[in-house]
Amino acid sequence: MRSRWGAAWWVAYLVCKPVLMVVRRRDWRGLEQIPARGGVVLAVNHVSHVDPLVIAEMVLALGRTPAFLAKSSLFGEGIVGWWFRAAGHVEVNRDHGTDGFRAALAALREGALLVVYPEGSITKDRDGRLMELKTGAVRLALESGAPLIPVAQRGAQEILPAYSRRPRLFRRPTVTIDIGRPLNLDDLRQRGSMPVAVREGTRRLAETLADMVDGLVGERGGD
Repeated sequence: MRSRWGAAWWVAYLVCKPVLMVVRRRDWRGLEQIPARGGVVLAVNHVSHVDPLVIAEMVLALGRTPAFLAKSSLFGEGIVGWWFRAAGHVEVNRDHGTDGFRAALAALREGALLVVYPEGSITKDRDGRLMELKTGAVRLALESGAPLIPVAQRGAQEILPAYSRRPRLFRRPTVTIDIGRPLNLDDLRQRGSMPVAVREGTRRLAETLADMVDGLVGERGGD
């Protein structure tokens, strides 16, 4: 599978993997929930600027290549812009949101594994609990027919606290990623992206993901 990564992902792997092995331990649960192929939406809670790295590491280890929804400013000039374009991520311009949605939908229909942070930003909750969700992840799943899989994660904020630029490199915390079962949206799919279906799907996602996140917070005693 690694032969299919392309230059961008090889660069990321060679640079980031050794660092991650030094700064964290890992606890991955429910890996069997992620299908080996085909479009899929991972809806992940967001606790740190580091957590995209640990999510990408997990997905790559399963033989799949993640595509993240990423803000348009990351697709500019220079090496960062090159990497985001070459790695196959999906550009989201918040002033032209429909363009990003269409690009994400097209990627799913072509078989992409799309990583979405439905909170829209790193949580501002002091204990790292889930904030109110936006509807994009559910809309994408309903319109594409792709499974929507909730993913709770905790521990990355011990490497780089939320909204901080000062990493804590020598604590070596355990970063837990808990992958849930695909959300049951069968009764909603026939309605497509009708507002009532999207609202109900988002409610289900919020309830499921919040329970998963709360479970991890409880295990770790709020860190």
